[in-house]
Amino acid sequence: MSIRARLVLLVLIVLLPALGAASWVVFRTWQAGHAALDLKAADGTRALAQGIDQEFTKHQAIARALAASPLLDAAPRLTEHQRTQFDRTVRRAIQGAAVSVELVSGAVRWIDTRLPAAVPPRPLGPGAAEMQDHAGILVLDPERHDGDALAIVEPVFGQGSEPVMNLLVVVPVAELQRLVAQRSSPQGWSRLLLDPEGRVVVRQPASQRGWRQGALDPLVRESLAGRVEGRFALRPPRGEPLRVYFSRGPRGWTSLTLVPRAQLDMGLLDAPAWLLLGALALLALAVAGAWWVAREELRRQVDQAVARTREAEQWAAQRERLQALGRLTGRVVHEFNNLLGVISNSAYLIQRQATQASLAMPVSATLRAVEAASRLTQQLLRFGARQHSRPRTLALPEWLPGLREMLGVVLGRRIDLRIEPPPDLCVRADPDELELALINLALNARDALPDGGSVSLKAEAADAAAVADLPPGRYLSITLQDNGPGIDPTQAPRVFEPFFTTKRDEPGAGFGLSQVHGLCVQAGGKAVLRSRPGEGTAVSLVLPAVEPESPALRELTGDDRSPFVARVLLAEDNDSLGEVTVALIETMGARVERATNAEQALARLAREPAVDVLLTDVAMPGAMDGLDLARVVRQRWPRVHVVLISAQADALSGAQGFTVLRKPCAPAVLMAALRQHAAGA
Repeated sequence: MSIRARLVLLVLIVLLPALGAASWVVFRTWQAGHAALDLKAADGTRALAQGIDQEFTKHQAIARALAASPLLDAAPRLTEHQRTQFDRTVRRAIQGAAVSVELVSGAVRWIDTRLPAAVPPRPLGPGAAEMQDHAGILVLDPERHDGDALAIVEPVFGQGSEPVMNLLVVVPVAELQRLVAQRSSPQGWSRLLLDPEGRVVVRQPASQRGWRQGALDPLVRESLAGRVEGRFALRPPRGEPLRVYFSRGPRGWTSLTLVPRAQLDMGLLDAPAWLLLGALALLALAVAGAWWVAREELRRQVDQAVARTREAEQWAAQRERLQALGRLTGRVVHEFNNLLGVISNSAYLIQRQATQASLAMPVSATLRAVEAASRLTQQLLRFGARQHSRPRTLALPEWLPGLREMLGVVLGRRIDLRIEPPPDLCVRADPDELELALINLALNARDALPDGGSVSLKAEAADAAAVADLPPGRYLSITLQDNGPGIDPTQAPRVFEPFFTTKRDEPGAGFGLSQVHGLCVQAGGKAVLRSRPGEGTAVSLVLPAVEPESPALRELTGDDRSPFVARVLLAEDNDSLGEVTVALIETMGARVERATNAEQALARLAREPAVDVLLTDVAMPGAMDGLDLARVVRQRWPRVHVVLISAQADALSGAQGFTVLRKPCAPAVLMAALRQHAAGA
């Protein structure tokens, strides 16, 4: 799965539960809002019904009190004084109220508070309402009362038991509309007010038609029948579906609130819808952000991969150059070793046969120069990667001081090298790899001391703190320390990483300390860096300590001139070296024959196998080299002892059990090896 897909999946894993929770919150919010709106409509409807009912109860109480006034005991024959007094009482009773009072009997209106008090009684005219013998509500003629009005009728009995007058408290419908309008409601809602007879008294918003012409829907009447309070759905023939809330007061006044169903449902979705849109927008932004981050991460990884590829290509090119240099070095060293062998053997012959004492000094100097040149060729082979990695037991008191000459060349004359005498410790490691590690440390020290300084090299038993994280056992440390400026503390943790370097302008840099670290880890130890700015740098190679080993074959440095009788077959392709080597061996009393290649040597053995020792160079022309020759001879003529000689003696040491001498070989060592093998023949 790609990084982009993983990031998008991660975003979805995080946001989808959040969206689910948000959806649940939206649903619960919608439910709560729906319930709150439902409760608001029901409470408003109930409050309006109760308010109208209380209003008419108050007016009816006024009507009842006025109808029972003692001023009306003489009704219907009222004196002018009684009428005037009662008119004054009525006006005081309804003062501030938006109602009027009428006192009528038969066809005469005795009092009408809409008119001035001085207006005498007037006939009602045609169409007057009949006398009511019980309290109730009357619908009045709008033409006689300047608009729609209701009258609360209270009969006046005077001194008798029959009603002789009616007292009317007239309530204009406009007043009822005002009372309904005082109850605020959301836009789009409408209200109806029904009187106790079920007639529509008020429409809010008001209809252009008179209220008496607005018939109540039969479905509404059916839904209201026998119920005091509740709600029901209404789908009118024209218009949108409604939800109707109703409430009936104690005196029969009924309030209805008509709410559009769409407004009830969708109006509540505004906030949740915005919340949902915000969540979706957040999801889209998160996915887009994840997409962008994934693209940038992918671009970064591609850039890193390209950089690593370039570094690998540079390193591969550097390695190929080194391999080519190594092959060239191997060929040059091989030829040079042949020349050194000629010089060494010739000088040895001169030394043995010279009678003049004056030749002793130059011959000895020649042999020492050959030994030094031999060491240089071995170092060239190591740097040319012509030596295979083979761990050996190294005695530090003998091995470490031998590095002085090489490290001195690496450090240069401006840097003082001090090698402290090491204790009697041994380490098992590849000597070439260990030398290369110390050379890398010396190169770093040289770069840290451009103006000169001092470097110390010492070996000692490792302390407990240095080996706390290593397996139990004995350890030693080989430390190279300089007095340079030290390493930046921010860079110190990375110095052992491959490709890490502060020398950006040097191709192939960045592998020295990683090689040191790899050598230590492979040997079962570790590399430790200690550095402080201004106090220099010390790198310790912490390695397992081992017991010393006895060599299978000790190199002889003595000059054993006693003759030995043996038959030696020499396989050497270089004529000069072959001739002088034959002469050298013959001076010791042995019989020597020479072959220039492996095929000639095999042919000689096939003709006459009576040979005690086969001395063969490893690098020879033809289909077979010296090692192939040695294997064939061991297989066909097991009584013939084989001694190999090669510039790569360390690499071939112990191969198939053959004795391998380093080329150029000191004559004393060569003769000692031949004597040992001839004795075992």
